[in-house]
Amino acid sequence: MALLIKKFGGTSVGNISKIQTVARSVCQSKEAGNDIVVVVSAMDKTTDELNHLAESISKNPSRRELDMLLSTGEQVTIALLAIALNEYGIPAISMTGSQVGIITESIHGKARILDIKTERIQNYIAQGYVVVVAGFQGTTLSHTGSMEITTLGRGGSDTSAVALSTALGAETCEIYTDVPGVLTTDPRIVPSAKLLTEISCEEMLELASVGASVLHPRAVEIARNYGIKLYVKSSQLDSSGTLLHSQIKPLPLKRGGLELTKTVNSLEVVENQVVFSISNLPDRPGIAAQIFETLSEASINVDLIIQATNEGNSNDITFTVNELEITKTIEQCQLITSQLGGEFSFKTNMTKLSIQGAGIMGRPSVSADLFDTLSKANINVRLIATSEIKVSCVIEINNLPKAIRFVGDKFKLSDSQIFVNPLLQLEDQPEVRGIALDKNQVQISFRQLPDRPGVAASICLALAENNLIFDTIVQSERISSSKTKDISLTMNKQDREKANLVFEALTKKLPGSYIEDGPAIAKVSTVGAGMAFKVGTAGKIFRALAEEKINIDHWSIRRPTWVNDVAVVCRQIIEHRSNQSNFNGTYHWSANEPMTKYQIAQSMGEVVNCSTTHLIPDVKPPVGVPRPQDCELDCSDLVNLGIGQRTPFQTAIYHSLISFF
Repeated sequence: MALLIKKFGGTSVGNISKIQTVARSVCQSKEAGNDIVVVVSAMDKTTDELNHLAESISKNPSRRELDMLLSTGEQVTIALLAIALNEYGIPAISMTGSQVGIITESIHGKARILDIKTERIQNYIAQGYVVVVAGFQGTTLSHTGSMEITTLGRGGSDTSAVALSTALGAETCEIYTDVPGVLTTDPRIVPSAKLLTEISCEEMLELASVGASVLHPRAVEIARNYGIKLYVKSSQLDSSGTLLHSQIKPLPLKRGGLELTKTVNSLEVVENQVVFSISNLPDRPGIAAQIFETLSEASINVDLIIQATNEGNSNDITFTVNELEITKTIEQCQLITSQLGGEFSFKTNMTKLSIQGAGIMGRPSVSADLFDTLSKANINVRLIATSEIKVSCVIEINNLPKAIRFVGDKFKLSDSQIFVNPLLQLEDQPEVRGIALDKNQVQISFRQLPDRPGVAASICLALAENNLIFDTIVQSERISSSKTKDISLTMNKQDREKANLVFEALTKKLPGSYIEDGPAIAKVSTVGAGMAFKVGTAGKIFRALAEEKINIDHWSIRRPTWVNDVAVVCRQIIEHRSNQSNFNGTYHWSANEPMTKYQIAQSMGEVVNCSTTHLIPDVKPPVGVPRPQDCELDCSDLVNLGIGQRTPFQTAIYHSLISFF
């Protein structure tokens, strides 16, 4: 008899009809002879509604009280599903996180699971019950010794399900959602997205961390660490879904530290690297595509790619190649700069050093520890690139023995966990497994930082100490004449305000440095284990982005009018009417700045500091019913009466859009 853990998300249990459908599905699995544990989320939108209730009272509610409130959502679902199962003749019992014995850290809102006391739930399973468990929640001991309810953060029900699978030794864990499985990209954006039959946990971690919302990264991390067979399936369609598999040897389950496994499990070193920098390139779409297409045509395999924060109308692109390809790369860089302008330089005797492990970017202290360790060893970092499971940096090769010793000691790595020039064995994997989009990012750049060891560490430490998570961090190769450099990072825009205080304090400790806000950005991420073995992937990606242009009308002239101005004019008309009862007729009002849609979009981009280079002005008259090029309204009747208000477009659009950026 197999033990199955089944998790159903909020959309799958969004109403009574859906709960009954889930109950019938569970009945079928139970009648097939399986032991069943069901983990459920709160009913669709419930958590949002509870959050809204709290925010209507306080903009900064107590984390403890918020956990008390939010945990009630799952309690409704578990009781209703248990009632439905019993109604169908299947003995079932509902249990909260604390009743199950899910023990967490003493952190409200984002607690990690330490242990699961399985005796009670195993007793019910042995008696033939279907146990319905509230996901997203656990319990902890407070500083006074009393039990407290905690929650695991958004997506926590996924985490609960996989953690229970680990603790109970379940054969499989099935995550049911409103999509047929893991798709190559978001089907709401790309309707032709395809279902993946399987994907590695490592690849899924990358996708989940950069916007693919089908699974929470913490759930994938647990599945990876403990070798859980994890399926993602549709709650509405009969399909096999997607299988997630781990590529590492399963870790032994450590009591009291289920989610607190060692974050860094390997150190990888790739020697004989050459760093090429092409500087002062035109800052326009298509430049990166042209560079990497040229390198691809010469069969040059590129490793790390860093694009610097732009300086005026110029940009720098830095990349690494194996020293065996140095002659070919020099030739191609000469060709590139002759066509595009700028100049190139290169540095030999460089080494790429990478730490790897699940959930690295979810723990900013890990990156901080790496850079701090290198700083204490007096090793200057030349390049930095990050992902969800890896932090890579480039150092001079003469510092390598010291770097291996210091980093290995810091993360308690054995010799078997340190790989120098490892033989890669994943050539047969797909070049690109999936693509994810994260639209909630902002870019922050640290300008004129001193070029010395420890600077990157100080940034990461400051973020870690304030529990702020950065998404990506890059250090450009461009070093100014004053021996300063730039470091840019991205983070969730919701954390930007909190980060301001941290960054202001940090720049005061680094004289001459300052913070520069970049535009609100969207991060497009391509993930695939086979990417490292395929020449030309970067060129394909950059070409696809460069060619994604949007035509926008630059013929019809409009006068965009702020709704606040319309409201003021309406009020003025009413007031005038109350004083002059014979005031009637048809009146027009609009702003008086002539603008095409293209000019409107450009102006909006200026206000919120967003690039508009992808917009193409369409100067042709629109097809269909002919209309004048300029349809200006005659507002003279109101103007003559002294009625009217016209706010400059950029002022109005600033007040309308600024809250979104």
